[in-house]
Amino acid sequence: MGKAGILTVVIVAFIIGLLSGSFALAPLLSANQESTYAYSEDSLWRTDSIRVVGSTTVLPIANACALRFTELYNTTNIIVEGGGSGRGYSELIGGLCDIADASREPKQSELDKAKQKGVTLILHEIAIDGIAIIVHPSVTQNLNGPLNLTLEEIGKIFAGVYSKWSEVKEGLPNEEIVVFVRESGSGTRATFEEFCMEPFGLEVKTGASEVLSNPAMRQSVEQTPYSIGYVGLGFLSGNVEAVHVAEESSGPFYAPTYENVKEGIYPLSRYLYMVTNGIPESGSLTDRFIDFVKSPEGQRIVEQCGYIAIYPKE
Repeated sequence: MGKAGILTVVIVAFIIGLLSGSFALAPLLSANQESTYAYSEDSLWRTDSIRVVGSTTVLPIANACALRFTELYNTTNIIVEGGGSGRGYSELIGGLCDIADASREPKQSELDKAKQKGVTLILHEIAIDGIAIIVHPSVTQNLNGPLNLTLEEIGKIFAGVYSKWSEVKEGLPNEEIVVFVRESGSGTRATFEEFCMEPFGLEVKTGASEVLSNPAMRQSVEQTPYSIGYVGLGFLSGNVEAVHVAEESSGPFYAPTYENVKEGIYPLSRYLYMVTNGIPESGSLTDRFIDFVKSPEGQRIVEQCGYIAIYPKE
């Protein structure tokens, strides 16, 4: 799905939610425009501290931007932690952090909790990411090219419809498939299931091994013969093989590359967010930091981290 397509889906989903009343008291909003606030040189944000918690996919962006921001403004303090999108939403709703990093929109249960707490979740789009399906090299050792799989075939592997690789495609080893998934609450898992499981009425099989971060997923697949898992595009490295993906069996099949995600032709892509409780106060450190992430320098950092910028970098 292309960038414009993703945005259209977000807008349509919000309108449907608004009409149905599900977002009436706990609105899901999107902040797409760069701020035009003016900041005085003696603003209080220059000696303030904020805490940013959530998605391990967004973590490299948040961490790199925080390091650069505090280098530019060395009297500020920005604490960055991972833990998954679920943790980010939970701590933001609970008033324990200033910004939640998220690689998915909030679940209805999170919207309900936000409503109960009087919290308004504002989603600030900061980047686009692709999800790469990865396998151990032992899976593809007898192939002359990449492993090509459709979204449905991927879903069936994770659902346990196929128990051995030889059942998936001719030429694959007659070995048991080892499945790794992210933990419940992970934005990467939610997006993966949205694309590969839910459209086909599938659920992750019982006994799939859960891992707690993108680096842990990559390491698990690297170290486990005949295994399969998934990572955010920025974590695609090391001794793993990337699956080429198509929506239909007739193809075309696309590799999870920066260029393919940017062009909108790779089937597994999504927005990444920084989320706040309400619109940040003008001149606050939270506001200033999110502005920085959206700024030309911040968006260059986004791309240096392996993700797709969505705001002008010049």
